[in-house]
Amino acid sequence: MISTRIGESIPPNTKHAVSVCLPTWEATVGYEEGKPEIINALTTGYPRFFIHKAIQRLCQVLTDKYAKENEACLCFPSYEVAKRCREYIVVKSSIDGNVPKVRILQLATSKPVTAEETKWKRECKVAVVFVDKQFWPLMKQYWQHSGEILSSRLAEYVLYELFIVEKSSKTRQNNLSSEEARDEEEYIEQRFGRNLDFSYADTAKSLIKRRIATKVVDGEAELHEERQSTTEQFVEHVVDAEEVAPGVALTIPAEPSHRTGETGGTLHVSPEEDVYLFPSGMASIFTAHRLLLQLDAQRVNRSRLGHTPTQSVISSPSQRAIVGYGPPYKKTVMFGFPYTDTLSILEKFNHTYFLGQGDSTSMDKLKEILHSGEQILAVFMEAPSNPLLKMGDLLELKELANSYGFYIVVDETAGGFVNIDVLPHADIVCSSLTKIFSGDSNVIAGSVVLNPRSKLYPFAQTFMQQSYEDCLWCEDALCLERNSRDFVARTLKVNHNTERLLEKVLLPQEGKLFKKIYYPSTTSPETKRNYDAVRCQDGGYGGLFSLTFFSEKAAKVFFNSLQLCKGPSLGTNFTLACPYAIIAHYQELDRVAQYGVESNLVRVSVGLEPEEQLCKVFQTAVEASKNI
Repeated sequence: MISTRIGESIPPNTKHAVSVCLPTWEATVGYEEGKPEIINALTTGYPRFFIHKAIQRLCQVLTDKYAKENEACLCFPSYEVAKRCREYIVVKSSIDGNVPKVRILQLATSKPVTAEETKWKRECKVAVVFVDKQFWPLMKQYWQHSGEILSSRLAEYVLYELFIVEKSSKTRQNNLSSEEARDEEEYIEQRFGRNLDFSYADTAKSLIKRRIATKVVDGEAELHEERQSTTEQFVEHVVDAEEVAPGVALTIPAEPSHRTGETGGTLHVSPEEDVYLFPSGMASIFTAHRLLLQLDAQRVNRSRLGHTPTQSVISSPSQRAIVGYGPPYKKTVMFGFPYTDTLSILEKFNHTYFLGQGDSTSMDKLKEILHSGEQILAVFMEAPSNPLLKMGDLLELKELANSYGFYIVVDETAGGFVNIDVLPHADIVCSSLTKIFSGDSNVIAGSVVLNPRSKLYPFAQTFMQQSYEDCLWCEDALCLERNSRDFVARTLKVNHNTERLLEKVLLPQEGKLFKKIYYPSTTSPETKRNYDAVRCQDGGYGGLFSLTFFSEKAAKVFFNSLQLCKGPSLGTNFTLACPYAIIAHYQELDRVAQYGVESNLVRVSVGLEPEEQLCKVFQTAVEASKNI
């Protein structure tokens, strides 16, 4: 079913949806301009940008109970995350000489006391950051950029636990609003009715990590084997792939649990030791950045102990222990034009070179920096980039890294595990599991994979052992495990659909209606060559492409004529489109245009609809645009 009403969830009636319907170009502009008729219509949104209604209600309860005058609050999944948020607020506000008082309150739900209770009850600790309302934008920035967010499912659980406590008071019971009562009634029905029970969450996480490490779709025999080692009741059935991917068998030949290393041989990846799960894809990138800054802090500390002069933007003694936020830490490099918050992490939590073209010209600039004698910490890149689907030369980057001693972090979300294998050429690989790995647009998560052959690996493992927190809520893990059972089959179907749509309908219009079609096989010969260098044997070019137009009017007509879901996110089981520059860069359209991200750009994420249906929908939009 297609969402068509402004502000409704995508898919419709999905409580924990990660996309929201903005069905027209004008609605998207209205959203970016904060028009009340658009903002007030939103029932949900992408979780790092839109605070889910369950989280809003939880924060309101906590504000009423614990906030001081003129304070606002926001909940985070752990005390350590809350401390990092506090650090960000203090550092950023200190630039203006106005240091706020930031309070952290930690709350814990009760532990299960019986075996039966473990099916629906789990101890969890959340941390609440309180700060004067004038600093709310900084707290919200940390939420968005870091991705270390509270799950809406976890917020519901904590809210329900609070209700139990509060109901011991007659006053609270009498003041329970009808909306809260309905929410509680629905929650109880879910808790004891439809939901998979919590006791299988750890097994679900193990299966997820195994799929990431080996690209294996767990067949019934594999699941049976896993059940025998844990429980006889874990998964009652495997989702029939025919429901989502007609004509594609569920059982895809599994790749071996290793990759070919850059120097030959095999690269063994341990699901339990090398794969880590996070509450969002951005949190995985943020953690990779923290890991690298922590490594660089050892150099900075050695320099200070040796009385080598350094310059720091942090002046007070208590703040000198803060890692990052500018000199004396080495710069990072953002290679290629990335998703907006990746660049925000590198710029706001440290300092970076932005080589936004992401092609051979950027490679030449990188070599100039390296040849100047400056040491850089790491290169971050997307494979391929979003939204221009450019692919940098990862093999050459690896050669430079070996020569000059920097590290490589790759976000392979747009490419996907099934299509490309970048791990042999990277130190850390990050991914948003919210996208094609899940597909259902109803859960947010991310992952980090460490390269066991990397010179960074010993430090990375130590860092993870000491600093990693599993903040992926158990219900989200259960949902993600269920969604990802057929991710290989879905990926192959999406590859096929996209290739056929481009071949039959869109590529014939390049140079006529479309100024440029961006896709790994069409963006440029350079991109195709670099992509093919890391493409898996049976992999394709993914389901994401972007279109630019000769006129904005034609772009608007084309977009408004598309009879499909329209909103943020990508990698969904249904085709999803958005005017990307408008929704991601509305306040900086002139700047991003320098890198090829034109204001009329429309990004499309292809889904699992029948090929003929997709072609018809896009052909209709093409005809409408040609007739203006």
